[in-house]
Amino acid sequence: MDAPTVTENPIKESAVTAESCEVAEKQTVKAAPIVSDTPVEEVVIKCEVIEISDEDTDQTTQKKKKRKKPKLPKERIPCDQCDKSFQTGYELKKHIRTHTGERPYMCTTCGKTYTQLGHLSIHQLSHKGIKNFNCNECGSSFYRKADLDRHEKAHKGIKPYSCEICSKSFTQKNNLVMHVKMHIGDKRYECPVCLKRFMTRSKMMLHSKRHDKDKKNKNEFMSSFVE
Repeated sequence: MDAPTVTENPIKESAVTAESCEVAEKQTVKAAPIVSDTPVEEVVIKCEVIEISDEDTDQTTQKKKKRKKPKLPKERIPCDQCDKSFQTGYELKKHIRTHTGERPYMCTTCGKTYTQLGHLSIHQLSHKGIKNFNCNECGSSFYRKADLDRHEKAHKGIKPYSCEICSKSFTQKNNLVMHVKMHIGDKRYECPVCLKRFMTRSKMMLHSKRHDKDKKNKNEFMSSFVE
């Protein structure tokens, strides 16, 4: 009996290309070697080639490289009553209240008014006695962290705000502003009773209370004669 013949696959493994697939379609390859006298079933190998155009590749690359353009800073909005400017209309609106004296936010407990809602919220903590910010050196408590930070600067002797006129320095910016007003004589708040002028509204209101007290004492004095 003759020894069985072994049929090898004539197509070697290689990268699939359009040319190799065209050749593969024309060729027939026998199955894996089988030791048998019966004929081997023929198998036809077909390849499918998916072409990608250069145009699609370029579009994909452009999408990856496309980035958001950095936003240009908006033009600041100037105040028409002083030389300050602001990034948003809301900030400008809050600032204008310092010129007009408008204080739309009122405490329902004591009637004190504020220019900003945040200031009113902090004030309301005083009625509840809530002071969440404590000084580690002296134990003083504050309603706001900003107040604690200013207080700690006093311990350290830090005075970052200096007057350009006399070089006097301050721990708080507000104190510097008040000091500069003394130099320039800025007293925009006028007492409606005696027409005396003050640098801040709070000082003017404190002064007005004296008039109210004097008026009350005068009325009590006059009523004593009527009786």
